[in-house]
Amino acid sequence: MEKDLKNLVLGFRKHTGKTQREIAHELDVPLYIETALELGTYKKPTDRLVNKIENLTSELDYHDLIHIGRGYRIMDVLGPDFKYFLRGLEHERGVDLNELNSLPKEEFYRIIGSVNLDEFDVVNVGRKLN
Repeated sequence: MEKDLKNLVLGFRKHTGKTQREIAHELDVPLYIETALELGTYKKPTDRLVNKIENLTSELDYHDLIHIGRGYRIMDVLGPDFKYFLRGLEHERGVDLNELNSLPKEEFYRIIGSVNLDEFDVVNVGRKLN
C-alpha cells in the first residue's frame, strides 16, 4: 500500500472534493503531513496513520482512487506536455480523445491514471505525431 499511498490520498481528496486541511483534520495529522503524503515525501507512515487512511477510504474503490490520484499527478507533472500525452495515448492505445474529453472529470482522470505506460514515453510518441 505504501507505494500507492500518495495517489490514494490525492485520489480520495479529489474524489471527495475536500481540501488538504479537511483531510488532515479527518486523519488527525498536521497539514504538512497530509501534504507530504500526497507528494510522496512522507516515507515512513505509522501503522496507525495507514489504518486511518484505510478506514477513511474503505467505502470507496481502492484502485479507482489510486487511478484518479495518478491521473491528476500525470497532468500536473507533464504540465503543457499533457496534450502530447493525450495524442500519444490516442496513438498507442487507440483512445478516442473526443470521447475521453467528454467524460466527467473524475472518470477522465481515472482512465488517464489507469494507463499502464510510462507517461514520458507516451509524451514522446505524441510529440512525433505533429
